[in-house]
Amino acid sequence: MDDFNDSFIHLRDNRKLSFKSYGEKNENKVIFFHGFGSSASAIHPDIKILDQNNIHLIAVNRPGYGDSTLIDNFTMESVADDINELLNFKGIEKVSVIGYSAGGLFSQVFADKYLEKVISLNLVSSAIPLNSKETRKILPTNWKMISIMNRYLPFMSKAFFGKLSKEITNNLEATLQKSISQMVEEDKRIANDSNIQLVITKGAVEAYHNKGYAVYYDALALCKKITLNPLASNIKVNIWQGGKDTVWTPSTSRYLQEKYTDSTISFLEDEGHLLYLSQWEEILKKSLC
Repeated sequence: MDDFNDSFIHLRDNRKLSFKSYGEKNENKVIFFHGFGSSASAIHPDIKILDQNNIHLIAVNRPGYGDSTLIDNFTMESVADDINELLNFKGIEKVSVIGYSAGGLFSQVFADKYLEKVISLNLVSSAIPLNSKETRKILPTNWKMISIMNRYLPFMSKAFFGKLSKEITNNLEATLQKSISQMVEEDKRIANDSNIQLVITKGAVEAYHNKGYAVYYDALALCKKITLNPLASNIKVNIWQGGKDTVWTPSTSRYLQEKYTDSTISFLEDEGHLLYLSQWEEILKKSLC
């Protein structure tokens, strides 16, 4: 990860928006939306993949994650505005969008709001709307609980993420190993790679360093009602789903496939939630097509 640049800009309201980037001179522009309780640092560390595919990658931290300013009232739409401001600052007119897990929902909102800037939308183990009659029956159990707590018992959610922050701060290694032990076998295989474990660990540390507030406010944003519209036919939508994923399950990707009628789906039976790391190069290549 030493080859990635840690950067930031000051937004119009003087908040800091931090991001990691590599390959400024490469032609293909790709933006990455990180997962929930992770950060922009949790990306594949092999920069050779980026150079071989002529990719300028930008991974952006949402408010409170990494060095981005912590605020308590952001929405998925306001995050889309932040990303747009960053692209304008860097003079980027067109970009391929990759959204992983909860970042997949943020990426859908961005694509809906700033359609003219999107080359392709790539949803990897992606979230679906949490506060919607359409999705209520297919939300995975953990996300149903998060949705209920944040809508009706937010103090419990805030306390939970605060407790997890203390555990990470006080005993990082034990907390990480406990998390890995609860993964499906397919994800354990990926997470136990030493190089990958480093970026996963850094992602968790940068997510929870603000006493868990960033993750709590992120959850509040995810639980707000949103309306997603079908994208124009010239925007390619690629969906990636692991058959063993228990975080965002195959039923959620089938929902996305119905939502984006011209989408393609890569269903990998023997992959779990971390397929964005094991299939990183293939995901990047497909995002450029």
